[in-house]
Amino acid sequence: MEYFRFTLFNSITLLVLALTLLTAIRCFGAAPRSNWPPAYWAIALAYTFGFSRGLHPAWVGTGALCAILIRFGAWPSLVRWAELAALAYVAWRSVGLILLW
Repeated sequence: MEYFRFTLFNSITLLVLALTLLTAIRCFGAAPRSNWPPAYWAIALAYTFGFSRGLHPAWVGTGALCAILIRFGAWPSLVRWAELAALAYVAWRSVGLILLW
């Protein structure tokens, strides 16, 4: 694995990618009042502000806002698609950061 360097940044990014995929899978299967998506977005926000050029704060903030709106019952079916778009961005950007794109 010549292109993957096992550094702290890459291992945390890999963890965020795994949590993103788990959250995307559970996004449509779990109950809308689940506590998991807001907890995931708190981790993603910490990652975003911990590594300044990793993820774009607007995408992560939008995903966190969507998770909070879904959690408290404001248009859960409509907002869920916006959260899925933010999850797709985080997954794509995490793969790009790990592979040095």
